[in-house]
Amino acid sequence: MSDFPYHPAGDCVPDRPDLAAALDAVNRDLAATLPEAGPMRLMWTPSDDEDLPDQYHVALPDGRRHGDVQGPDAAGVAEAAQETVQAVLWQVWPVCREHRTGVHADAGADERAVWRCRAGAGHELCEVGELAQTLPGKQRRALRRKERRREA
Repeated sequence: MSDFPYHPAGDCVPDRPDLAAALDAVNRDLAATLPEAGPMRLMWTPSDDEDLPDQYHVALPDGRRHGDVQGPDAAGVAEAAQETVQAVLWQVWPVCREHRTGVHADAGADERAVWRCRAGAGHELCEVGELAQTLPGKQRRALRRKERRREA
C-alpha cells in the first residue's frame, strides 16, 4: 500500500475551494461533450516534506489519472483533466468543431481559464465550463432538456 493515499476533494481538501470550483467547470464541459467519461474527481497527495507542496490530481470516477495540477488556477485543473482523458481514455478532448483539432487550456488575457484552439491563426473557443455553448443547436437543446429534467 502506498505511503501517500489519495483523498477525494470535498472530504479532505476543504481549504481549496478554488480547485473545486475549477473542477466543477471542467465537469460541466465533460458532461456536455464527453458524458460517458463521467465526472472527474480532485485527488490529493500530501507532501511528506514541508519544503515541497502537496500534489493535486484530476482523476476519472474510478480513480485513474495521469499528471498533476501544475498551476493553482482553473487552467491548471483543466489541463490536468485533459491529460487524464487523453492518457487514460486515449481520446482527444475537447475538440474545436471548426478545425477538428484538440484545444488547450490557457489563461485568457483577464486571467480567466479558456479553451484555446491553436489551429490557423489561433482563437479562443470559450471559457472553461462553457463548452456546451459551442455545441450545434440540436445538441445544445438536447443538453438543456437533460439538465432541466435532472433539476426537476
